[in-house]
Amino acid sequence: MNATQHIVCIQDLLDQWRAMGRQLLRNGVELIGQLPIDDQVAWLHVVFPPLSADGIEVLDRELGVPLPSGLRALLRCCGGMSLFSGAFHLAGRRRPGVAVGDGALQPFDLVALNHEIDVIGWKPKHAVAFAQNSWDLTVHVTGMAEQPEGVVRCERQTGRIIEQHDDVFACIAARLSRLDELQLR
Repeated sequence: MNATQHIVCIQDLLDQWRAMGRQLLRNGVELIGQLPIDDQVAWLHVVFPPLSADGIEVLDRELGVPLPSGLRALLRCCGGMSLFSGAFHLAGRRRPGVAVGDGALQPFDLVALNHEIDVIGWKPKHAVAFAQNSWDLTVHVTGMAEQPEGVVRCERQTGRIIEQHDDVFACIAARLSRLDELQLR
């Protein structure tokens, strides 16, 4: 599949999950997949609004490396995700400080994720970790594969490569499809 087909796959899965219910908050955060729990409502997925060009520039400066073009394009469409009640996180730009109300929902911090991996010591300086799987503690990193836009999924502690994808869209489509197949919804 090419990048366009992967994007369509991602959109199709999101649309399928939206059939379970959705709510768009005033700040652009989308809650997807309503789960009734007792007398309250929980949501299976959270999709954060796209980043602006300025937000991307801030990430570049804070990371100390420019975001690869594929990741830059993804973050311009979606500023982060928390899927399947936190089983998978696409990191984005987290605002500083403590927020309340709708503003309290924020993506995992891309800069903090990269700092944590840098401290462990296996990630090359030009590579960018952008997503993590909570169930197996793996991370997705662009800039470590043979192709410049390629993505690898690695063990968090060792950097051992578990799988590879052509680009961030292929990676996200594969991860979402796999989780959907596991019927975690």
